[in-house]
Order: sequence, then C-alpha cells, then structure tokens
Amino acid sequence: MTRVLEIVLALPLPSGGVTTGRRRGTARAVRDFGAELVRAWRICPPVRMKRGHESIAITPLALAEALPHASRWRAWRETGQAGERWVAVQSTPFAPGVAIRETLPDETQDAEAAADDGSLAAELRRVLREGSVPAHAMGAGADPAESEASERPTQTPAADAFGFDCERRRGRWQREDRVPVDLTLDDLGWRGEQGAGRACELRLAVDYVDDDAGRELALRSLFDAARELSGAWPAFLKPASLLDLACAGVPPDAERGPVRAAPVDLAGMRRQREALFAFGANVVAQWLGNDAGVRDSTDPEYVHQMRIALRRLRTLMRLFRDYADEAYREAFAADLSWFGAQLGVVRDWDVCVSETLPRLAEADTDVAGAPAWAATLEAAARQREVARGELRQALGSSRYARLVLGWVEWLCLLSLRGEQVATRRQRRSLRRHAARRVDKLFARVYGAPDLATLDAAARHRVRIDAKRLRYALEFFASIASQDTRRKLIKRVSEVQGTLGDANDVEVALRHLERLAAPPEQLGFARGYGAAAQHYATIAAEAQLRKLWRPKLRG
Repeated sequence: MTRVLEIVLALPLPSGGVTTGRRRGTARAVRDFGAELVRAWRICPPVRMKRGHESIAITPLALAEALPHASRWRAWRETGQAGERWVAVQSTPFAPGVAIRETLPDETQDAEAAADDGSLAAELRRVLREGSVPAHAMGAGADPAESEASERPTQTPAADAFGFDCERRRGRWQREDRVPVDLTLDDLGWRGEQGAGRACELRLAVDYVDDDAGRELALRSLFDAARELSGAWPAFLKPASLLDLACAGVPPDAERGPVRAAPVDLAGMRRQREALFAFGANVVAQWLGNDAGVRDSTDPEYVHQMRIALRRLRTLMRLFRDYADEAYREAFAADLSWFGAQLGVVRDWDVCVSETLPRLAEADTDVAGAPAWAATLEAAARQREVARGELRQALGSSRYARLVLGWVEWLCLLSLRGEQVATRRQRRSLRRHAARRVDKLFARVYGAPDLATLDAAARHRVRIDAKRLRYALEFFASIASQDTRRKLIKRVSEVQGTLGDANDVEVALRHLERLAAPPEQLGFARGYGAAAQHYATIAAEAQLRKLWRPKLRG
C-alpha cells in the first residue's frame, strides 16, 4: 500500500458553488474555473501543472454495507476515457484537516502488492472486483436540461445512484529545500435533493515516512505548498473532502449542524505536550467544523460555536503558556485577536437582534412606542447583515487562510517534539501542571471582591475569569473528581451566564446609541440595564460564594 500525508483545500467558485446556469457569463466562469486556477498558480514558481484535464464520473460506494468490519475504509468507482477502475483508501487522522492516507493498489497495476495482501485487503479487492459493493443513493440523478444549461457534461452512471462529474487536473509543487508535494485538483459537479451543485477541491499529498525528522520535513513542505497556493487564489483547509463524506453516505450539500465542544479523555496521558496536542486537535475540530456554516448559513449558532472555539483556544494557550513562546505570539496573537473581534461583532448583533432587543421591546409597556421598536429591530437586523458580510469577507481572505494553516501546522509539529527539548516547566507532570493552573484560576474568581462593590467593567472581568475557569475545568474534566465534573462546572457556568445576561443589555444599549434610537428607547434601555445589573450582581455574588475548590485526581 502507498501511504501519504494529505490535506484538502476548498477553492470557492465564482458562482458560490451552485450552477444556476442561466446566465452564459456565470456558466462559462464556473465551467472554466479549473483552467483559471491553473493560470493563477503560474505566479508560483514551484508549481507545475500538467497540461489538460481528465473528465471522469465518480460513484461513491457503500463499502460498509458489503464489509461492515471495514468501516475505516472508503471506496469509489471512477469511469473515464481510460476505462473503469475502483479506488479504496483508508484515512487515519494525524490532526484535524491532516490525514495519513493509505491507498490499496489496483491488482492490475501492482501484482506484487496484491500478492502481499492481508486478509482484509484481499477481501476488499474481491468485493470491489466482483462489483458487489452497492453505490450510495443520496439524491436525484443528473437533470439533462440543467446539465445542458450549465454547459457541463453529465456522466452519472445510474439515475438512482449518487455520483460526481469531475474534471481532474494534476501537478506538483517542488522546492529545493522541501520534498515534492503532489497536487490533485478536482472540479466536482453533482445533482442532489437540493438541486445541482459545484465545488472545487485541491488535494495536497506528500510521501509518509516513519521517522520524526522526515515527517517534519514532509509537514513543512505540505503547509508551505498550501500557503503559497492559497496566496495565489483563496483556498481554505477542510476537515474532510466531499468525496470522503459521500463515501460515508453524507451528501455534499447536507447541512450537518453546528459543532460543539467535545470532551477530551486524558486517560493514559502523563505529559503536558500530549494533552496540549489532544486539546488543540479538539479545539480545531470545533473551529473547522463550523467554518462552512459560518460561510453559508444564517443560523447564528455557527458563529457562536466558532467564537467559543477561538475563546477555548486562547484559554488553552494560557493554561499551557510555557508553549506559547515569543515565536508563537508573533505568529498568531495578532491574527487570533483580529479574527476573534470579527466573530465578536457578529455575535453581539446576533444576541442583540434575536434576544436582547425583543426582550426590551416586550418589557416596554408603552403601546405607542411599539412601531418605533419595530423600526429599531429592522435597523439592527440590517446592521447584523452588514457585520455578517464583513465576517464572510474575512473568512475569504488570505489572512484567515494563513491563520488556519499556520495554527494546524504548529499543532502537527508540536506532536513531533521530543521531551529532550522540553523546558523544566514543560516536563512537569500533566496532573501537577493542571492542578496548579486550575487552582490559580479558581483563586482569581473566588477571591474577587464583593461584586456589589465593583463597577460594570470590573464585573465583566470577573465574568471573563469565570469563563476561563469553566473552560479549564471542561478541558481537565476527565481527571477531575465527580463533584467537580458534575456540579462545579455547572455552578461556574451559572456565574458566567448571570453576569453575561447583564452585559448583553449593556451591549444592546451601545448598539441602540449607534443606531441613533429615539431618546425614549435609550432612556428605557438605560433604566432596564441598571436594574438588570443590580439583580445580576446580587444573584452572581450568591452563586460565586457557593463555589468550592476544584479537585483533580492524580
């Protein structure tokens, strides 16, 4: 079998990915997108793309139905001018967006490899050769009228089987101080339940080697190539390719819902570096898992969860600050602050439009003021759309692409660092380190003065400290005592939420001032906000004094 390290980049189409196909200019731009990309990459000297392209039909296969014990394998059938062939691959996550990919060679191409097959590989070859693996049926077959309108050939093999029409181009990125990176550009078209769709993906693959030095060089080559290509044309790291998802039975146009933080099991981990890698991978999975939703959906939960991912990331690096050296801060601090601010603006407007302003309007018993509140809500909704547009522009920027690629690369290289290069503090046991960091955070929250004696800004800082303590406890939940895991995290979250509700009213007041709301609305909001702050302070103070010191095992 051949093994490679692989990442997949998404390249946004000029039409946004859906082939309406009625306007000739748009259809031509989408049709020629692959050729346009190749021309754009000419500014990158290390890139050499082969001439021409290959038109193929790809049919994802439901391999798990034929071989349930081969659940980690994916397979598909490719049909083109060269004939028909099957492809079987197995992907093992190296980090979010980075996979170790093994390909089972076709026995007609590598008889020697076929002779060395294990039992599972032999079974895979047999069922694929016999054609006993069914195709996925996830949507409608291709519509000939729409295919003609979009000027795209249709090659879907069966009306009831889902498939892609693909224009494939191949090339290579190569620099003297790096190892070669193979490039595969797939311009994919499909027709599903939601109509016709298009997407363009670039696979970057480099030979996998077993030693750490070789893997480090391979990873640096992979990410250098990705950065250079994304600088010539916007390209963004994907958690999984559309083809891999389709082979798992997930349609390419399926909305998979917001991705929330998942627990991390620290069982068996003794070193800080191991935990930092596990936490970092967990955070990036939440970050990238919400990326498509933030770009394409109006559901505010995607923005909320992506913002949580960024906040968890910043808390994580505070917990492991010995790893956030000057080089790390120089590489990521400014860009993380920039992107976090973009998310924060949209989230503030989302909360304002969907929660706080409607609550203020409902609390205002002056019936005569209802039309003015309706107008204010409409103005706020327009401002939210402006903020969302600016966030999508940020997501489409090369700065964002570099931030994601750079942080995932840093995480991958962290996994290769040996303990021999660790500092004394970094060699401290994980449980001892976790206990020290959590104790400091708890002391900062619990040691706050009576909240009634603080101004709004100081209470907001207590809320931020409570949020950091909560994230830390969630990170280390698997090594925390039962009371800490089941009760204390909930109590800390209540303190954060109570102070947060009052802060939301303060944010809404600032937004009302920005919208030049009528004086009576501003006056009502100020009074409502003062009352909310008063009652929130009393409630949060009572909740705060009921907290107890966290206990971590080990």
